Amino acid sequence: MSQVHKVIVLNKPLKIFDFTPIQLIMHVISVVSALLIATNMPKEWKFNNVPAGVFVFVAIVGASIVLGKMSEVKPWMWWKNLVIYRLGLIPTTIVPKPEPAPLYPDPNIIETKKKTEGYYVEAQDQAAPR
Repeated sequence: MSQVHKVIVLNKPLKIFDFTPIQLIMHVISVVSALLIATNMPKEWKFNNVPAGVFVFVAIVGASIVLGKMSEVKPWMWWKNLVIYRLGLIPTTIVPKPEPAPLYPDPNIIETKKKTEGYYVEAQDQAAPR
């Protein structure tokens, strides 16, 4: 008879509403900043009788959610490098700097004097059998 045991996966991050705590903090900051920006927009700016602040609020919060989910797919440094590379802000041809060649043989190495080559067992002069 088999038993089912509950397993706790330790390398899985804590998630609240499918977001990590850092992502939730980012979303709270984006909602507050979106509210401030949307309320400070001129009331005359409208799109089909809907104030432009509503669209700005939805765009900022939506971008925050997209950026939060992007951070789960790849780390932030990967996305930053991708954007910088695509915009052409970093050189794509890398020329290595010239370096001095190592000295060989290294002057710090002290070699011991070699012993004369000799056999451990000297061959005896044997007379050929007659």
